[in-house]
Amino acid sequence: MKEEIKKVLEMLKEGKINDDEAAGLLAALRETKEEEDTAPLSTKKKRFLKIRVTKGEKPKVNVTIPFSLVNWGLNLASKLGKDSVNIEGKEIPIDMDELNKAMNDPEFTGKIVDVVEEEKGEHVEIEIV
Repeated sequence: MKEEIKKVLEMLKEGKINDDEAAGLLAALRETKEEEDTAPLSTKKKRFLKIRVTKGEKPKVNVTIPFSLVNWGLNLASKLGKDSVNIEGKEIPIDMDELNKAMNDPEFTGKIVDVVEEEKGEHVEIEIV
């Protein structure tokens, strides 16, 4: 949690967020920490977000991210009012409530994205394990 607090303070220092936004983010971090601390042990199993990108048979990206970091990022995005992603200049809307619901279901595992781009021979897989 120290790293997350440092990141919020860094964003405040750089002027990316204002005092009220920083206070809100720090409050959200405290809430997340309290929820983690009070959650039953059975729901505390370590989960990860795996991202794999291949071109043909050759791997281009293979990343595994702790789920707690993903949840922190979602909390940050929702506190900042971000409800879309800009991909190549195109705004793609995100249903943050639905995403949070899926992310916080401790029983959910499996692929959440599986895209094949036939022309370029690229394959993107994102899964929760």
